[in-house]
Amino acid sequence: MKKKALLVIILVIISLCALAFVVWTITKPKEYEPEYLEPEVFEDEVYDTDMIIGLWQNGTVFYRYNDDFTGITWDTADDVTELEGSKFTWEVNKKRIIHFHQMEINDAIIPKAYTITKLDFSNFEYKDDYKVEHLFTKIE
Repeated sequence: MKKKALLVIILVIISLCALAFVVWTITKPKEYEPEYLEPEVFEDEVYDTDMIIGLWQNGTVFYRYNDDFTGITWDTADDVTELEGSKFTWEVNKKRIIHFHQMEINDAIIPKAYTITKLDFSNFEYKDDYKVEHLFTKIE
């Protein structure tokens, strides 16, 4: 009989502990859970394409952006002039600029996308998906 009473007491104590744990988890203050924001929320910055138009330089590399969304690039270190440069078209979508380079051999078009990090009247900075930064200064 003493064993049954002891077993009942142990079961009551375990039940009370379980009940106390359930009450504690229900009534404890909630931890702060930050709101998840979709990546698009951060991409609402829009750049003025008129600020891109002109001639930009980074060392020996030059990019000319025209107002009809065409452009040309050349590198004087390769003994290439503007007249011999590679042609491309370009577009801006929020913080992304995409160059569509036109290949000379088979007229293939190679897109290269970048994220604009800075654009003002004298500086144009962007990086590619590999985090390589390109820093240009406006010269014209």
